[in-house]
Amino acid sequence: MKRKLRSFAIVLIAISAIISSQNFFAQTQRNPVLEFCTGTWCQWCPCGDDIILESILPNIPNAIVLAYHGAGSDPFRIFPGSNIISLLGFSGYPTGTIDRKSGVLVWNQGWPTWVSNRNSVPATVSIEVERSYNVNTREFNATIDFTALENLSGQYSYNIILVEDGQVWGQTSNNTCTPGITFIADYVHYWLVRDMMNGATGQEVINGAWNQGQVVTKTFSYTVAVPPSPAPDFIPDSSAIVVMVYKNGAPLNSNAEIQQAGVWPLVSPDYVATINSQSPDIITANNSSAQFSATLYNEGLLNDTYDITATIDGPSGWTGEFTTVNGTFPFGTTDAVSVTAGESTTISVMVNPNSINGSGIITLEYASQNNGGVSGSITFSTVTNTGVHLLVVDATEDGYASLVSDALDGFYEGIYGVVSREALQEPSLDLSYFTMISWSGGNSLPAFYPDEVNNLQTYLDQGGNILMSGQNIGTDIFGAGGQSQFAQSFFNNYLHSNYLADFGGSYIVSGYPGDPITDGVQFTLNSVYTRSPDEISPIDANTSAIIQFLTGPKISSVKADDGNHRVVYFGFAFEQVNDVTIADSLIARSVRWLTDGIILNNPIEETVASDYRLEQNYPNPFNPTTQISYSIPAESQVSLIIYDVMGREVDNLVNGRQSAGNYEIEFDASALASGTYFYKLTAGEFVSVKKMSLLK
Repeated sequence: MKRKLRSFAIVLIAISAIISSQNFFAQTQRNPVLEFCTGTWCQWCPCGDDIILESILPNIPNAIVLAYHGAGSDPFRIFPGSNIISLLGFSGYPTGTIDRKSGVLVWNQGWPTWVSNRNSVPATVSIEVERSYNVNTREFNATIDFTALENLSGQYSYNIILVEDGQVWGQTSNNTCTPGITFIADYVHYWLVRDMMNGATGQEVINGAWNQGQVVTKTFSYTVAVPPSPAPDFIPDSSAIVVMVYKNGAPLNSNAEIQQAGVWPLVSPDYVATINSQSPDIITANNSSAQFSATLYNEGLLNDTYDITATIDGPSGWTGEFTTVNGTFPFGTTDAVSVTAGESTTISVMVNPNSINGSGIITLEYASQNNGGVSGSITFSTVTNTGVHLLVVDATEDGYASLVSDALDGFYEGIYGVVSREALQEPSLDLSYFTMISWSGGNSLPAFYPDEVNNLQTYLDQGGNILMSGQNIGTDIFGAGGQSQFAQSFFNNYLHSNYLADFGGSYIVSGYPGDPITDGVQFTLNSVYTRSPDEISPIDANTSAIIQFLTGPKISSVKADDGNHRVVYFGFAFEQVNDVTIADSLIARSVRWLTDGIILNNPIEETVASDYRLEQNYPNPFNPTTQISYSIPAESQVSLIIYDVMGREVDNLVNGRQSAGNYEIEFDASALASGTYFYKLTAGEFVSVKKMSLLK
């Protein structure tokens, strides 16, 4: 299912074209409105979303969509004006009406056709809006001009509606809408109506004759309330205001024609700013400084002054400074920079490792002095080429490599650093210092750039090891029109794979019994983006299959050891694994297999536990044994007990007094059935419980 973030900017282009027209009485483009009811509890509602995302908006990008959530336990069902659902006559979910002309239609009863037909009907009213929103006081103010584009007569009303894009909340589904998935925990909701600011039926524009060219002006003030729990608050930067005019009539779903509608970003255009990086992340020697720069743009209508500061999260002993037009300032201090509307200013950043190995993340922040809601930040990463064992490369556009770093935090005893893919685009970059590289490709295209491939090939020739993950890597290299066809030798000779097809035929994949990385693993690929996992095959005797589609024989992933380098290549991305504990396990098992027998350059210095900790068991899922690690900083009475899902004790691994230290104990579940179990550590007043899965 396609779940791409829909930008209000697409609609704004159409709106702008209408407003800027010099002839208001020409054939003015209508922005057809689809209003529909939906619910997070509703298994068919994702089908309605799919129709909109795949069949309506690609063809009619100026269409305006309003999703009214209602009924059940939906957290978004309570909003001012929610009685619009009953007023429009919605009862089944998802049902909708187009321009309040179509009557009530089920999602598969011609929504695209109605929207297309209405798109060809000229608008009868134009709408111009001047507005502001204060993110601190939540006060919205607007002046709206409604202009009749032809002679009209009757009673006309207008609605002002707060709509949000991109809110993440769980969603029930079914096999028709999302094959193999019945619940999506991280479902992205679009067109979400958060507030009908002037009520479900709006307010009157005019009643009687409305002559062509006649302008009716309305002023409006409103304070947006915080939504009741458990609904999360809306995000102003992801929200917009929809203003629409309709002719009063009954029933509302078929005899109250919407004359025109428009959409505008909620946040006031007076104070708007963005910051962009002008520098890639850097891999550098520990005795060389790393230099970065960023550009801060004042995109608002008014001049503004910004507080600028920079901080670093890195090894103790690293230092740095940032430079503005006013001078150079050490990390942790603040400078005020004034920028004229429409202009920009450059800020440079320098970090010095001072001969200390490690990795650091520098955060450069800005905040408007005139509008506290106008703020932002940008980060730069630098990693020394000595003393860091594992390099994590984020080649995605959405930061999905964080799944790898989060997993490493749970088990990895070496030192790792994270950089964006641009860091590997430096020609002839020396990567030989790193024990292993983890490449997170996500669904980004192109899959590779030439310098990235050259550097990775050289690294593997020097005996390096790579954990490669990503969707459509093979398709982009071998498919017609692919952008990475120069990498075919890399795919065959270094990833040790043959590319067979763009899709292996199933979204359910499973591991191979006895394989050290995937034994006992089975999961469904989720739809964080359109799913299209490549089908591949091992290319030589040094390569073995580790993930298959469903139960085979088609293959998704391989591992290879040619005596010089090792590679684990997953033909999907870790963010597509529908269970984060399985993703963590695949990462942990892969890292251990890739680095087996390799001595890390820097031993772990911390031998005494600094706090109470209970780690995630490894491997997980497991069959039949797994390791459980925990730490206690002081002598304590300790118990470690295993429970089943009914809360019954099935094993008592530890029960006694233990001195401070780090402990690891093996749990043997040979006598237990497959399923979910819990392990509980009690040490003094510290209590922690974690979940594990036994798969036989």
